[in-house]
Amino acid sequence: MRVNILGGLKAVFVVAVALAAAGCTPGSGDQQAAAQEKPHFGVAGWGKLKPGMSKQDALATGELAATGAGKTGTCEDFRYQGAPAVDPKQVAEDDALEQKIAEAQKVADAAKAAVGPAPGPNAGAADYAASAERIAASAEASNKVVQLTVESTKRIADRAEAREANGGVLFAGDKIRMILPPPGATAAKDIAKGATVDQLKAAYPNATSSDDKTFEVPVPDQRGFVLSFHFNEGKLTTFLLFNTESACA
Repeated sequence: MRVNILGGLKAVFVVAVALAAAGCTPGSGDQQAAAQEKPHFGVAGWGKLKPGMSKQDALATGELAATGAGKTGTCEDFRYQGAPAVDPKQVAEDDALEQKIAEAQKVADAAKAAVGPAPGPNAGAADYAASAERIAASAEASNKVVQLTVESTKRIADRAEAREANGGVLFAGDKIRMILPPPGATAAKDIAKGATVDQLKAAYPNATSSDDKTFEVPVPDQRGFVLSFHFNEGKLTTFLLFNTESACA
């Protein structure tokens, strides 16, 4: 079975670098200006984008670019209007790779099923040779899936970095799974990148955490959704709306 790669959050230090780079990314100035014109990013969403919204309704808001920024299984990225344009060639290559993985997985599953039981104690040399050949074929097919998945994982990580730097939406099937604010957006009480844990707690007294690096605020009437804040060395690096119960199959 293929490893489930969410493409969702990367390590905090990658997020910090990506967000810092957004300030010099073409188009980020337009996004920052738009961010300043909107209310705070929070449990209600961003602009017309709301937690739990369907893909059809989200695209109809006009907040997002008309075309996606790449797919991972049942998940698909979309950037905001005004964000740096995505290279169509790159998206096509990503889609082709995902198709190759799906086809390779089918071959691997068939090869595994064909291995069958091990030869019995009374089996002859020919039976053992045939079994060994089937096992080798299954191993080769599985290795092909692994090789393609490694390449896909790198592409998924690159898309996640771009999403975290520029903001956007990740859909899981026909529902929003993740909403990240664009550069310049703030949460309640002007909480933004660089805020301290104490400042966050003052702005969100109901935030909970199992450590001092990730704090979550539940989204009312949206099961699984939280407003999540991520810290590194006591400073806020990113925040987003995230459905903890959905996944990229």
